[in-house]
Amino acid sequence: MRVFFINPPFLGRFSRSQRSPGVIKSGTMYYPYWLAHAAALVEKNGHEIQVVDCPAAALSEQALHQAVLEFNPDLMVLESVATSWYADCETAARLKKLLPGSRICLVGTHVTVLWRETLEREPAIDFIAIGEYDYTILELTENLHRPDRLAHIKGLAYRQAADVRRTEDRPLIMDLDQLPYIAPIYKRFFKVEHYYFNLSYHPMVMLIGGRGCNSLCFYCVYPQVIHGHSYRHRSPEHLIGEMCWVQENMPEVREITFEDDNFAADRRFARRFAELVRERGVRLPFFANLRTTVDYETLKALRDAGLRNCAVGFESGDDRLLRTMRKGQNSDIQARFVKDAHRLGLLVHGCFMVGFPGETRETMNKTLDLAFKIKPDSAQFYPVMPYPGTGAFAYYQQNGMLATKNFREWLTAEGGHRCVLNLPDLSPQEIEAFCEQAFRRFHFQPRYLFYKLMQLLRHPREGWRSLKAGLFFIWYTLTNRRERQEPFAVPAVTAPENWLQEIRVPMGRMEKIKRGDLS
Repeated sequence: MRVFFINPPFLGRFSRSQRSPGVIKSGTMYYPYWLAHAAALVEKNGHEIQVVDCPAAALSEQALHQAVLEFNPDLMVLESVATSWYADCETAARLKKLLPGSRICLVGTHVTVLWRETLEREPAIDFIAIGEYDYTILELTENLHRPDRLAHIKGLAYRQAADVRRTEDRPLIMDLDQLPYIAPIYKRFFKVEHYYFNLSYHPMVMLIGGRGCNSLCFYCVYPQVIHGHSYRHRSPEHLIGEMCWVQENMPEVREITFEDDNFAADRRFARRFAELVRERGVRLPFFANLRTTVDYETLKALRDAGLRNCAVGFESGDDRLLRTMRKGQNSDIQARFVKDAHRLGLLVHGCFMVGFPGETRETMNKTLDLAFKIKPDSAQFYPVMPYPGTGAFAYYQQNGMLATKNFREWLTAEGGHRCVLNLPDLSPQEIEAFCEQAFRRFHFQPRYLFYKLMQLLRHPREGWRSLKAGLFFIWYTLTNRRERQEPFAVPAVTAPENWLQEIRVPMGRMEKIKRGDLS
């Protein structure tokens, strides 16, 4: 069989694989690593593949059509997310018209939740692979022309006569070493210079050490919708093997970026990984996402192995909101982590969000105060983005706090994020304005500018990385003049009685499945 894996075109450099997809002001462009995992598995089992990343390569739909005609696939697999869902359905329709004999399957978080709505919306789409889809796509490929077998493929939604059906959920992959390396897919089908992550040295590659997260944060889309609330990691030996492959076969790569939700969720894995990095002579530095609950010794082991920068979700400066969002940390834990990281000389990128249940102007200001207090190397401030399938989406929808249910309106015309939360006494526009002001106040304060100047002088490589990110931000701002966005016409929302208390929020999709509340 011939299978074409497609990250379809949308709005310019639309970074579809990140947790909150969009066109990012820093220039960030993620690798389509989930597609790459499935593509590598399908090829390993004897099928012919093609992989194309239209946003990264700046490929138009016309160029995509030409590539599809040349490859003539039996199956096309398209990744889709909430904000590009309408466009992805339209792209699928045009691809079906171009090649009527080819079957089309959509994958991703959004269609996992809205599989029925997707199939009913667009007749050109034949299948939806629900949840973790690597083996679903493989089995679909091997049974594509055997309609009697579709009902036996777990994690699949499909058409049957005039109706749509879905099979039982596919169990999560417990042995991730079964999956082939994705770096060879990158080397064959992508150009590393097309991808950019402002926290890593450029060019970089993105690898996955494990899937899932043992935390229950009610807004985080991948654990809640696809990968579940336990950390399933590759063996350290398997992961180090891929790092060595990158080092030997992609000499232009200057850093490895690990996109696990929490790379150090299992301290034994993290420490063994750190030991093997040194034993195997891996010289590439790496970036990782971490939680503030990582202990000092594990952090030190990772630092000694090459960790130089990490992204950490501090989220809020208010302990009540941290409990509400089920973050599993408090201000004391945050302070300890920052102290440990600074002591070890690690750079920390602080992730902050506003718009949580119970949010007020006072709590938003406490979040900005926290950023000033802990002094991360860089910071981001975003509204909570409540994607379908998360507890956040359920909460805001149930309480009438979504400014719009039209996913086309979740992005600006340029692809930037819009706040879609209409909270008691906090409009979407006010939350957006706070995020923009917080970003500027943090990064343009004299102390911070002096710190960055000293960093440039003392550590030129780090300084140039930061300078490049800053210049890209300025270029984006100047070349993407935002058209005046009509504000959402939203009614005033009355605060629930418990708005200023700790609020019990709903569970996400995977937690419901685990408890038997969702099939």
